Amino acid sequence: MIYNFDEPLDRRGFGSVKWDALAVGVLPMFVADMDFKSAPPIIEAIQEKIDHGVFGYGRDLDFPGVIKKWFQDEYNAAIQENWIVVLPAIVPVLAAVSHLREGPVLINTPNYHVLLAAPLKAGKETILAPLKNTNEYYEFDFADLRSRVRDDVQLFYLCNPHNPVGRVYKQEELAELSAFAREKHLMVISDEAHCGLVYDRPHIPWFTVDAWAAEHSITIMGPGKTYNIAGLPFGFAVIPNQKLREEFVTTCYALPYPGILNVAAAKAAYGQCREWRLQLVEYLRGNRDYLEKRLGEIAPAANYTHVEGTYLQWIDFRPLGINDPYRWLQEYPKILPNDGKPFGMEGYVRINFGTTRARLAEALDRIEENLKKI
Repeated sequence: MIYNFDEPLDRRGFGSVKWDALAVGVLPMFVADMDFKSAPPIIEAIQEKIDHGVFGYGRDLDFPGVIKKWFQDEYNAAIQENWIVVLPAIVPVLAAVSHLREGPVLINTPNYHVLLAAPLKAGKETILAPLKNTNEYYEFDFADLRSRVRDDVQLFYLCNPHNPVGRVYKQEELAELSAFAREKHLMVISDEAHCGLVYDRPHIPWFTVDAWAAEHSITIMGPGKTYNIAGLPFGFAVIPNQKLREEFVTTCYALPYPGILNVAAAKAAYGQCREWRLQLVEYLRGNRDYLEKRLGEIAPAANYTHVEGTYLQWIDFRPLGINDPYRWLQEYPKILPNDGKPFGMEGYVRINFGTTRARLAEALDRIEENLKKI
C-alpha cells in the first residue's frame, strides 16, 4: 500500500497544541509532532476499542512479545520479555529516574529541553557538558566530560537520536561513551524516543552496545514520535539488570499503567506499521534534503546541522545579521520555531520539518522573501 504524506490536513479546532494556540497565518514549526494521519492499523486498533465501549483498567499481556519481536526484526537484538517495563509516558520517567542514584546528573548540551529540565524539576542538580561542535557536527567531548564529572555523579542522560542536533551516534562513539561510563561508574539513562526516524545509518539501542551498557542502564523508548501518536502517551523501558529493574519499578510506582487506547495504538504501531514507517522515513528524508538545499540557496551563511535522525532542524541564522532569529522568524516570515535557549544554546532555533512538502516549501518561501529585505 502507498501512503500519501502530501495529503493536506487542517488541524485547527481539534485541540492541537501545535495549531490551536496560534493566530491564523502563523506557521507552527515548533512542538515535535507531525502533520500526518497515523497509520491505518493504529486507527483501526483504536476504533475497535471504541466500538467495544468499555474503558476500564487495561492490561495487554501480549505487548512484551510484540516488542521482543520488534527488537529482533529491527535491530537483530534478542531480549527477554521480562526486561520490558511498560510506562504511561516518557517525560515523567525522565524526572523519576533521577532519584535512582544520589548526586547530580551529567547531561550534554544542547539537548532536549525537557531532558535538561527533568532532574531539576525533581530537585536534582545537573552538570552540563557541551557537545563538541565542528561546523555543526556535534560529538561527545570526552576530555571535557572528564573535566566536569565529579565523584558524586552517578547518572548520565543520553539522547539518541539526538534532539535537537539530529545526530545518530555511531557504534564506536557509543562504545567510547560506555567505556567512559564504566571508568566513572555511571549509569546511563538513554532517551531514544526518535529511534524509528533515522536516515544515514541504523539506530543502535544503548543496551546493545556492550555488556557494561546492558547491565548499567535504562533504555527508554516510545511510539509517539515515530508513529505520530504523541497525544496517546505511552512508553517502555528496557532494563536487562534485574536488580536495577526492580529499583526502577519501585521508583516509578506512582506512575499509572497507560490507558487501553494508548496500549492498543502502541501495539499496532510496533506490530503492524513497519511499511508505513519506512515510507514515512523516505518522505521525511526528502523533506530534510529539500530543506538543506533551499537553505543553501537562500541562506548560505546560516549554520545548520545535517540531520541524521528526527524531523528537527537545528539552525543558527545569526550569520545573516539576524540578532534574534527566534523573534525575527515570528515577526517577519510568521513562523513559530522552538527557541534554542531552553535547549542550552541561545541564538539557535529548532524547526520541525515533519509536515507536508508544500507546507515546508511555504515556510522557506516566507523566509526567502523576508531575507531579501534585510
